[in-house]
Amino acid sequence: MKKSVLLVLSILMVVASFSIGLVDVFETSKEKSNIYKMAQIDLEKTLLDYDKAMIEAINKKAELAGELAYQQGLMNYNSSIKEYYSDILDRIFNLYLQEINVNVANLQLKSAQITYDNNSELFNRGLISSDDLKSSELTVKDAENNLKNANINLETAQDNLSKIYEGNIKEITINIPALEGFFVSDDEYLNNSYALKLSKLNVELSEYDLNNLPSNASSYNKKITEATHQKNLLTLEDTREKLVDAHKLTKNSLEILYRTLQNLKERVDLSQNTFNDTKNRFDKGLVSELELISSNIEYLNAQKNYYDSLKNYLETYINYVVDTGRSLKEVGL
Repeated sequence: MKKSVLLVLSILMVVASFSIGLVDVFETSKEKSNIYKMAQIDLEKTLLDYDKAMIEAINKKAELAGELAYQQGLMNYNSSIKEYYSDILDRIFNLYLQEINVNVANLQLKSAQITYDNNSELFNRGLISSDDLKSSELTVKDAENNLKNANINLETAQDNLSKIYEGNIKEITINIPALEGFFVSDDEYLNNSYALKLSKLNVELSEYDLNNLPSNASSYNKKITEATHQKNLLTLEDTREKLVDAHKLTKNSLEILYRTLQNLKERVDLSQNTFNDTKNRFDKGLVSELELISSNIEYLNAQKNYYDSLKNYLETYINYVVDTGRSLKEVGL
C-alpha cells in the first residue's frame, strides 16, 4: 500500500461524527447511476458474445475474431467506468463550487449595499450626482440577481448529487494520494492497454490470413493480404510508441497537477490567515467592512481554485488507475 497525504477539506465541511471516503461514495452511487448500469449491461453482453463466439468458432480465425470483439468490449467498458467516476466527481465538486459561489454572491451584495448606502448619504449632502447614485443602485440590483442565480445553481447541484448519492456531503472526506510508488513501468502500462491488445490481435488475424491463403490464390489477393499484414505490423509499432509517449505525458501531468495542488493549498492557507488578520483588525476598528468583505471574497476564490485543481487531479489519477488495471482501494484512494 503506497503512502497517501490527507489534505483536510475543512473549507466547506464540518467535523462530523461519521465520515465516508470517496471510494465508498463511488460504491454507493453505483445503484443509481445510469452510466454505471449501462456499463454493466454492456459488459455482460460482451461476456455472453465472447462465450458464444468461442463455442461457435470453427477455426483459429474465428477464435481470433471473437477475441478481438471481446477486447474491444472490455476497452469500451473501461471507458464507461472512467466516465462514471468523472460524473460522480463532477457532481460532488460542482456542489462545493456552487456553495462557494453563493457565499461570494452574498458578500458581493452586502458590499454593493454598503456602497449604495454610503452614496445615498453623499448624494443627500450634494457630494455626488444622481447618476452616481443610480449606478450604485443598479450594482445592488445586479448583485441581487447574481445571488438568485447562484442559489438556483446551488439547488440544481444539490439535486444532481442527490439523484445518485443520498448521503451528507459534509461527511465526505477526500484522501489525496501522493505519487510515490504509484506509477507503473512502461511494460506494465502496455500490458494493460486494450489498444495494444487490439493491434496485436489484428496482426495475428492478418498473419493467419497470409499463412492460409489458398494455393491457387491470385497475385492480387496475395499482394492485398501481404499489404494488410504489413500495415497491421506498422500500426502495432506505432500504437506501442504512442502509448509509451502517452504514459510519459500522463505521469508528467499528474506530477504537475500534484505540485499545483500543494501550492494552491498553501495559497488557501495564506488567504485564510490574511482574512483572519483582517477580521481581527476590523473588530478593532482598524479596517472597513468593505475591506473585510474583499478579503473574505479573496479567501473564497482561493478555495474555488483549489477545488478546481483537486477535481482535475483526482480525475487524472483515477483514469490512470483504471488504465493500469488496478482498483481504487488497491492504490489507497
